[in-house]
Amino acid sequence: MFETARTLRFQDHALVVLDRTDRYRAELAALEPDLLRLATFARGWNETHLGHMRRHFKIEPFYNASAMVLIFRGAELVGTAGVDTTLSDRPAGVQLLHLCSVNFMPDLRNSGLVALLLVLLADHGLVGQPGSDQVYFTSISQSPLVYSLMSRIAPVHPDGKTSPPGDVVAVARQVVAKYDPHLALDPRNLTLRGECDFFYREMPYVADKAVNALFDSMLDVPAGDVFVNVARSTVADALGRIDRYRRRFAQSLKETAHA
Repeated sequence: MFETARTLRFQDHALVVLDRTDRYRAELAALEPDLLRLATFARGWNETHLGHMRRHFKIEPFYNASAMVLIFRGAELVGTAGVDTTLSDRPAGVQLLHLCSVNFMPDLRNSGLVALLLVLLADHGLVGQPGSDQVYFTSISQSPLVYSLMSRIAPVHPDGKTSPPGDVVAVARQVVAKYDPHLALDPRNLTLRGECDFFYREMPYVADKAVNALFDSMLDVPAGDVFVNVARSTVADALGRIDRYRRRFAQSLKETAHA
């Protein structure tokens, strides 16, 4: 499976990089049972909830991704992260990267792999783009971990302190129009109420207590509430921040690639 894809080694994990997911539709479809299992465990549930996940998990973002990174530990799928660069109605000089299908086994949350995936996905969407272009990173999530990941690139809205600027709200509406057109975005705090039926049983909290408090205070997680997160930067500034992580991981990837 995925024999023609680029594969990297990091510690005891294999990272399969699908730079164009449209070339691997059959392989991704065959991976659906593994994805459902991963999504269930990533949210703190166990095998008894696989049936519920199969009925309610939104599989579409898995196929909407333009690029995808799959993490395997041996034959087991233990992580996924994708980016959708196909959202329409972007004016000239604007890039929009939507993070989707971000799932990690709980033991990987602090492994460094999360930041490494940020490098790989940002490279896909931004390398070669004009440095002066505006770029918006977005996600639909109830995960503090995803929010924290995005904050490594640029400040994220909502922040619980200020109202989101008009351009940020407009971008959030674009994302909702594609992924949740039946729901109404609250522009004051970029929330969607009752968006999902596969909520986190164990929240992936992060070291930043302010981020955790934002989610605890503004979302009813069991009811399926989510944020539409938006981080705004320029291509040059985003790649500059990401390059710090690229340098950190370059040697590890090189060593394991030739082990």
